[in-house]
Amino acid sequence: MDTGEHMHTGPSVTVRLSILLCTLLSCSVTSVEQADAVGPVAYRDCSLSWNPNAESDLAGYRLYLGRSANRLDRMMDIGLRTSIRCSDVGAAANGQWFGTVTAYDHNGNESAPAQAVPFEIAGWPDPALSTEILEPSSTRFVNTPLGALLVWDDLNAPLVSHRVEIASSLTPTWTTAIVQPPGVPTFSYFQMTDAEWVCYRVRGERGALVSDWAKAGGPDDKQFCAQPTPLTTIEQPILAPTILDEPESARLTAFHHGFTLSWGHPDALTGPSYRIEVSGSLDLRWTPLALLPPGANEFRYYRALDAEWVCLRVRAEVGRAVSLWAVAGGPNDRQICFKPYSPIPAIPSR
Repeated sequence: MDTGEHMHTGPSVTVRLSILLCTLLSCSVTSVEQADAVGPVAYRDCSLSWNPNAESDLAGYRLYLGRSANRLDRMMDIGLRTSIRCSDVGAAANGQWFGTVTAYDHNGNESAPAQAVPFEIAGWPDPALSTEILEPSSTRFVNTPLGALLVWDDLNAPLVSHRVEIASSLTPTWTTAIVQPPGVPTFSYFQMTDAEWVCYRVRGERGALVSDWAKAGGPDDKQFCAQPTPLTTIEQPILAPTILDEPESARLTAFHHGFTLSWGHPDALTGPSYRIEVSGSLDLRWTPLALLPPGANEFRYYRALDAEWVCLRVRAEVGRAVSLWAVAGGPNDRQICFKPYSPIPAIPSR
């Protein structure tokens, strides 16, 4: 069983990163060997550049930036360019920055990132913070059988954090689901299929300052509600491990916008169906996620998940007869857990 979060590597795709920092007075080059240093200082703006990749199937580069070498949470796809201005990728604020780059091919395979390189920017005036936080604007709510998606616009300058709260027929009290960092105006999670109703609300925050909750259907309607689509359940399942084999070789592959859960080999169309259940930091209860027809051996989920952790389990079913849940790390470990990728803040247009 494999629960690692894999990054594909293209055929012999390698990237060497160097950052060329140009100030008003001079330019200097920082190579990967200096990545543990504080890095050169640039006045207001700088240029990031790297050696081109010579692979024939090269499709482009992705640049990753952040305030910490361990959290490069800004990403931009820059095509086949091998240099770009710092301000064009969101590094337009005073302080320490780190950057790295990856290459990807036409099949979507992405190389491992180069060692993060540090640099510092100075000279920008500190932004004047408003004493008022604007509420999220143009908020959209989409509910599907697989999950709920909440999207909004942040009209604050600079951008602010946003708190998303959730209430349901199972837990009517409003509870914080997540506080998204500035530049992440979305929330996405599984549907609570065993709840009669679920509601969400979102507001902006900066320190002790908060906005009104975002408007939904009208000025006084501050919540976005839906009735989840229930999945068929077995009221009194019969555990039958001697006649119904559990799914074998269960494995999970996580990526930036979702995951793939797979097991064994495809069965005949007359074989068992498969039930997948989910538990997570937002809802500790095991909740039905999907019921797959006979012959299936894979489930793909193509959405970001805003949660600290998520666990999945899968079993076979025929009528009321059910197998054991698939083995994960050992005979007594029958759940596959992972930490979803952190959201990547959007880079505001200039």
